[in-house]
Amino acid sequence: MKKIKYIFADMDGVLTDGKVQIDANGNERKSICYRDLDAIGMGHAAGLRFVFVTGEDTAIAKYIVRRFRADDAVLGAKDKGKAFDELVEKLGILPEEVCYVGDSNRDIPAICKAGLGAAPADAAPKVLEAADYITACRGGQGVLLELTEKIMSGE
Repeated sequence: MKKIKYIFADMDGVLTDGKVQIDANGNERKSICYRDLDAIGMGHAAGLRFVFVTGEDTAIAKYIVRRFRADDAVLGAKDKGKAFDELVEKLGILPEEVCYVGDSNRDIPAICKAGLGAAPADAAPKVLEAADYITACRGGQGVLLELTEKIMSGE
């Protein structure tokens, strides 16, 4: 396994199952997996860093960044390849040191630039083709935990 130092992760479809519940007042709700919250604590203890890269710039996205104690985040990132390049430069790291995980076609440029490109089992077909690693679990069901354990095991 390459020396991965960072996991860059999309939110919707990775941390969540990609669904949103909307009530009659327009309030949105999303579900996240606590195993992924545990993964960040475990990863931090091992020296891994976590960055969220999402096209959303909402109160929910900001809450997830705080709740998951992300090391950094790019909200409103419609061009994931550009966001990846800017983060690598900002953090002073090499693309090979990054695992990028995403589920939508918009994530493909970043998946292809990363040292380890990953996708949840239920990602879009073209994303599955582009990924180096496909998790056994679906989005919102422990994707970060699976990746963190894989990276920490050195497989």
